[in-house]
Amino acid sequence: MIINIQRQSLVEPLKNIVNVSEQNHTMPILGHVLLEFKDGECFLTASDLEVQVSYSYQAGTTDNIRVTVPARKFSDILRSLETEDVTLEITPKDIVIKSGKSKFKVSALNPDDFPEIDDDLSESMKIDSEALLNLVNSTSFSMGYQDARHFLNGLFIEFSKDTITAVATDGHRLALSVKNCDLVSSEKTCIVPRKCINELKRILSSFKDISEILTEVSVSSKNILFNIHNYKLISKLVEGNYPDYNKVFPKSLPNNLKVDRLLLKSALQRLSILSSEQFKGVKFKISHSLLDLSTINSQQESGDESIECEYGGDDLEIGFNLSYLLETLDVIKTQYVAIHLGASDSGCLITADGNDSSKYIIMPMRV
Repeated sequence: MIINIQRQSLVEPLKNIVNVSEQNHTMPILGHVLLEFKDGECFLTASDLEVQVSYSYQAGTTDNIRVTVPARKFSDILRSLETEDVTLEITPKDIVIKSGKSKFKVSALNPDDFPEIDDDLSESMKIDSEALLNLVNSTSFSMGYQDARHFLNGLFIEFSKDTITAVATDGHRLALSVKNCDLVSSEKTCIVPRKCINELKRILSSFKDISEILTEVSVSSKNILFNIHNYKLISKLVEGNYPDYNKVFPKSLPNNLKVDRLLLKSALQRLSILSSEQFKGVKFKISHSLLDLSTINSQQESGDESIECEYGGDDLEIGFNLSYLLETLDVIKTQYVAIHLGASDSGCLITADGNDSSKYIIMPMRV
């Protein structure tokens, strides 16, 4: 079977789906992409048994065929070719890729062995894709990583009638963001695994005019499905009960600090050069109009910075993880940030100045 394709029609989609493929898995088929031509459309699908991404486009061929091809090799070959016209000569055991004077032969596996996650999810919600991307970007950096409490290794999403709330925590910090959306749906909650969230960000970020695209979301008791233009992302959900995030937010934080975000970010970046590799600690010493920052490492090397600020409260010394602060400042876009503090042994609440739709809790550390 011979299929003619345009190189660029597959290069970009493959970038967004090959990361799902598992290269060193006990099931070799998971290192392959399922390539299907059916009723004039081409479908690309990658899966790792937990997360599945597929892409479809009009291929202009009436041939019906299913084949698998090594994901990374296929993507790298197509990207390296210098001409747009590509011919695929498909047999049950291999695929010959021809373009100009280039010719490659790669192995194929039985497409019937390719595992596909059932995407028969009924009720769907339409969400503004730009708002969804902002919501995920504002919170996902605080997800747990290989935490024994598996429910922390994902993003908690709460759908209500008119809002979507996303929450992520690793036990040392918490990020919460709320977006207003008109959802004609019953209330739902789910924990979406880290890998699915990373793929969702990758796909949404690939669109140039994301503001013109809607994402359809369907949630069942076990799976979540995102339909985004030509992409379909489906994932199994993380089982377990997410902790009550409302209890994390302190009821009283009497000390209020307002500081220029970029000045604070630059100072922290300089201090990170000398901060301890293991603990990344920075000490805040705050008085009426001055924020003093300091760090010291195990070699007794130190760094100090001073920033003008607006502060209402008692003089205070408190330590934080420098990396956590920088990651939080990266997702806030306003000129000033508000940092609400209690005692030296309580966490801080960080918000954008004048906007509390996104809130960030960072627990203190000894520096």
